[in-house]
Amino acid sequence: MKGTNKVAFVASSGGHLEEISKLKGIEKKYDSFLITEKSGFEIKDFCDKKYYVPKMDRKQVLFFPKFIWLFMRAIHILAKEKPEFVITTGALIAYPFCVVGKLLGFKVIYIESFARVNNPSLTGRLVYNMADLFMVQWEDMLENYPKSMLGGEMF
Repeated sequence: MKGTNKVAFVASSGGHLEEISKLKGIEKKYDSFLITEKSGFEIKDFCDKKYYVPKMDRKQVLFFPKFIWLFMRAIHILAKEKPEFVITTGALIAYPFCVVGKLLGFKVIYIESFARVNNPSLTGRLVYNMADLFMVQWEDMLENYPKSMLGGEMF
């Protein structure tokens, strides 16, 4: 049975998507949807409703206009769906959804990637001060993010 709260899950393709799919218990409990990149990597049994955005790389020639477009897409999706929470494991595509989600008054929960054992990610550093809850999976990462919560390993 689904609750009344709505959750937006946001993750880039690959490992970030694999990580967020470990939150299946939350996904099943609430009205949820997923925002991820178009790619050959897909998680079949996670969120019935999905939004896809193009893969992005900061080294692309057209990165800046595509990144602006991604902000517009984030506004469109989040204003339409009105989630109470935006939960993300990163990476690049997550930043616009965290910024827009925060501006629209939604709670932002950021989970630093399992792969980040010693060094923080760029997206994590950008989202750290705006997140309502910032979680790390490794105790050593508490030194980089002192206000974060140790959530343990998702895998």
